[in-house]
Amino acid sequence: MNRRRGLMRSYGRNDRISNLELFALMLVFVVGSLLTLPVGYAAGHDSWISVLIGTFAGLGINGLYAYLCRRYPKKSLVEIAHLILGSWIGKLVGLLYAWYAFYLGSYVLRNFTDMTSAVLLPRTPTVVLGIVMVVLTVWTATKGIEVISRCSLIILLFIFVSTFIGCVLLIPNMEPYNLFPVLDNGWHAILLGAGQIATVPLGETIVFAMLIPYVNRTKFVGRTVLGAIGASGGLLLVTCFVNIFVLGEIAGEQLFPSYTSFMYISVGDFFERIEPLVFTVWIFNEFTKLSVCLLTTSVAFAQTIRSKDHRVYLLPVGLLILLFSTFLHPSQLDVVEFVKTVWPLYSVPFLLVVPLLLLVVSLFRRKGMHANLTDAEPK
Repeated sequence: MNRRRGLMRSYGRNDRISNLELFALMLVFVVGSLLTLPVGYAAGHDSWISVLIGTFAGLGINGLYAYLCRRYPKKSLVEIAHLILGSWIGKLVGLLYAWYAFYLGSYVLRNFTDMTSAVLLPRTPTVVLGIVMVVLTVWTATKGIEVISRCSLIILLFIFVSTFIGCVLLIPNMEPYNLFPVLDNGWHAILLGAGQIATVPLGETIVFAMLIPYVNRTKFVGRTVLGAIGASGGLLLVTCFVNIFVLGEIAGEQLFPSYTSFMYISVGDFFERIEPLVFTVWIFNEFTKLSVCLLTTSVAFAQTIRSKDHRVYLLPVGLLILLFSTFLHPSQLDVVEFVKTVWPLYSVPFLLVVPLLLLVVSLFRRKGMHANLTDAEPK
């Protein structure tokens, strides 16, 4: 009974989720990038190979932090850094990951406002769209991660239904010969696209290293994380094939490739222009992704400064994300170019260097402790 009370005090109301909810939340988080960013298309019609390679790389990145969190149950990546590297370096790591989640959230909000303004509300100021989204995500995040994850279960159903219907209706517009000739663009372009896939949609899930302690059965977290990344990679592959079949070589030149593909849907003279339905599903994806970024930023910052309640930081962080997203880049073209060229390199320290450092130091400390205990045994 005391143990249960301790957990409730530690995590609060609506702050416990199941592995299924974590799976849905991660999948919706990744899918939020599918409609807006033409990442992974550097190899043109060979981009499907980039998706395959990038998915395996994404599995490795996510498996790294999932294994680290399993070695330290009920601890986030920031708390693990405090335990392994000490208080001062741990605070630095906490601030770095708070910044990463904050920076990512700013790009998510910018993508949402730019695309909504371009295809749905061209006369509405983007700042108004940003204010509405930030208010909704801050309100949702204050309700707890359980509320966000249960929303993602519903959104996930709409994702699968809309993807299936869209793929079926696009069959008359598909040209499988667009895939040939294979390896026409060389391995350099393929690996460049794979790097984008591994770091942009799949590697960004590093923010979930802050949320794993909220899972009620952490024993199966590793399988859940890898399953979500595998499913996301499969959905990315399907989307890539559809875009190449429909758009051909121009798929990577589109600002919104998936949205452009859905514009080709036309059944007779009565069933067409269904892309607004797809766009509605995407809005909920972006809502979920921004909520996760907002929550992880607040959690990482609160754990860094040893604050008891991360909720008090949600509104200030949301307002800062709104302000920062406004001045990121002058146009959507600059945003896409940054995400395709700079963001993969920028993400490497957060996705690989720090987790690997924590894991190596952790393994050496365990070996050192084992050696000391062995020397201390009486002979």
